[in-house]
Amino acid sequence: MSIHTQTYETVSARGRTDPRPDYILVGVDTDGAHHVYRTIDESVHVIDSHERTYRYDLEALEKTINDWIAYITTRRGFATQHLYTTLADSLTDAIGGVAQ
Repeated sequence: MSIHTQTYETVSARGRTDPRPDYILVGVDTDGAHHVYRTIDESVHVIDSHERTYRYDLEALEKTINDWIAYITTRRGFATQHLYTTLADSLTDAIGGVAQ
């Protein structure tokens, strides 16, 4: 019989009821960094030059993924965006406009 300590990571990976994928690509900013939303622990990982350069814990900051998207949009902007704050922004981008 093996005994494994249960951590937040091991329990959440087995018992999740959240229908979202564990990782969602938010987009690539104008500096070329990839922004990935990790739904398991509500964090955003910024990957630049194939290395994670930043990790932001949205829950600890009392922020949401929509706050993160708005922040990056105003600071750097997205060269490509895959996750939007509203359905209207997603549709606008899909038909060739620029989501604001």
